[in-house]
Amino acid sequence: MEYYVYCVRSIKLINILKNKKSKMKYIFFVYCLIFTQLSYGQLKGAVTQTNVPDHVVKEKKAEAHTPAAIAKNNAEKLTKSLNLTSKQSKDLHQALLEYETNIDKTNKSKLSNKEKYVQINKLNRARQTKLKTILTKEQYNSYIMSFP
Repeated sequence: MEYYVYCVRSIKLINILKNKKSKMKYIFFVYCLIFTQLSYGQLKGAVTQTNVPDHVVKEKKAEAHTPAAIAKNNAEKLTKSLNLTSKQSKDLHQALLEYETNIDKTNKSKLSNKEKYVQINKLNRARQTKLKTILTKEQYNSYIMSFP
């Protein structure tokens, strides 16, 4: 909306400048208009930061979108946040790996959207029951409460 108003005002100013037949003002105005468009047009994208810590760069590069990588990442986060034992961590990783591979298969299948939705809900319920058996009550409650 603001851009539209800006353009309308610009056109009105151009018409006023043409009517006065002051070509120097007209040229100056057009120059300023082009300059502002070029300078503000540079701000549209995300600005890269030169002083990003190394661990952030490594984490961004390490992100893979395979089911194994997603399961490993989620298991590591949950292990840290819930203070899991090594056995719980291994069991959690296995459950999440199975879940993520099944989700990937479901998403790649040629099922209808409704069938995919039903299948993913079944997988979510199965994952939750596995997590209930792996985690203690306190850990499971803090896991559930960690979601927004």
